[in-house]
Amino acid sequence: MRALAWLAGLGVLLLAPGRPAQEERWIETVVPRMESAEAQLGHARRLKRQMLAKEGTELDFWRRLSVEAYQAVRVFHGAAREACTEAAFRAGELLRAGGDEAGALAEFRWVLQRGQGGDFRARAGLEIGHLHRRAERWREALEVYTDVAADPAVAPARRDDAWLWVGCAWKGLGRAEDARQAWTRVAEQGRDALARVRAFDELALLLLEAGDLEGAAGVLDRCLAALSARALEETEEGERVRSALLRMRIVDELPRALARRRATPPAQGTSGKS
Repeated sequence: MRALAWLAGLGVLLLAPGRPAQEERWIETVVPRMESAEAQLGHARRLKRQMLAKEGTELDFWRRLSVEAYQAVRVFHGAAREACTEAAFRAGELLRAGGDEAGALAEFRWVLQRGQGGDFRARAGLEIGHLHRRAERWREALEVYTDVAADPAVAPARRDDAWLWVGCAWKGLGRAEDARQAWTRVAEQGRDALARVRAFDELALLLLEAGDLEGAAGVLDRCLAALSARALEETEEGERVRSALLRMRIVDELPRALARRRATPPAQGTSGKS
């Protein structure tokens, strides 16, 4: 509980958002400066590991410390762009987990607009889309997901993931046909087997919602035909594909829909009297 006493000593300044320049000055006073960006990143990672065992108010406190430690990477070592990119992404993850949507969006947008290196820019774009999607800001989500999907530098698996979420955003906007096209793209052309399973699942559920049980069953058959060989491989990926096939929502929902259809008496004609 010493951390709580420390929090009380620091006072409200720790949680005050302030302007960017004020935040930088605050970080310079509370985060130790390391000799390199990698060392600064290592310091933030150590704080994050300590945070994992905390709960309640103490968790909030250590999350804030960890966020500031990650932000310190670009305050102290702004020229080390790859380290700054990872640090901003990790800060965004922590802020999102703590319910600070605005703070998380700011960090993820920094990665997307100024970040460099590896997979983090695509992941930041997807995270921005997810925040918009959860708030049902469908058009904003669609725009970001589409940008990630269209980026030629994005890894194939991330691109497949982005197209899956493009479909979800179109569905949220009431555009079922556009959603179907996005999911069909992944199901038929995707490079990632797990993404293909999810796309087939979404396509089947879309038909099920429209009352086309036979069409949904056909999509499930196509999925099994396309991915059964991969699922039978005695590899780690084969095991993941098997698990994904078994967890498909359509596998549970289709039998229920068929049972409801059998239990529903056929509509009876009425004889009218004039």
